[in-house]
Amino acid sequence: MNPASTIDNGYRGIGNILFYARLAAPLSLLFAVIYFGTNWITSRRTDNHQLYLEWELAIPFVPSMIYVYASLLVLLLLPAFTLTRSQLIALARSLVAALFIAAAIYLLLPADLGFVRPDHVPGYNAVFQALFALEMPHNLVPSLHVATSALFIAVLYRSLSSVWIRAGLILWGMLLCASVLLVHQHHVLDVVSGLLLGYLCYRLVYRRAIERT
Repeated sequence: MNPASTIDNGYRGIGNILFYARLAAPLSLLFAVIYFGTNWITSRRTDNHQLYLEWELAIPFVPSMIYVYASLLVLLLLPAFTLTRSQLIALARSLVAALFIAAAIYLLLPADLGFVRPDHVPGYNAVFQALFALEMPHNLVPSLHVATSALFIAVLYRSLSSVWIRAGLILWGMLLCASVLLVHQHHVLDVVSGLLLGYLCYRLVYRRAIERT
């Protein structure tokens, strides 16, 4: 039996926040183990690839875009307030699929970041040092930051009917894609492949799960 069929598919409210938190806890642990594990493995390999073009290295470094980059954390919270429980389950399944697909590609196609990370970023030093400490520059293609953004925005776009909210989601997604380039965390191929991964997980996992409920 589909677990989504045993719950109130139309329910939204404070209970959904707790339900979402219960889904998020194991997903966060899974992400930490797989993402940081593959990054650790890749950082010790000697067959990493240069998956960027030389002209990309001229993309400017814009430290203030770190706020847009970090806004993904806000985006991750929105489903708790806008989706039904069956939709939250479908979204969780889609995230798991995206994570495993990305991890497989990271191991098959290890990459090196072309940008040189600065030792000091005036006014933003603490946040960038924390970012660099957490994310070694090897899990690049596809960008999970972009894939997750694309998946969540597609799901929210489908569930919310306001034209203005939908337009805001698209703009937010565009800014998130730009931010990973402008804070020099990713290259163009990473963004394109991340968008593709997010869209495929939305179409092939999320939509199919919803249609079966």
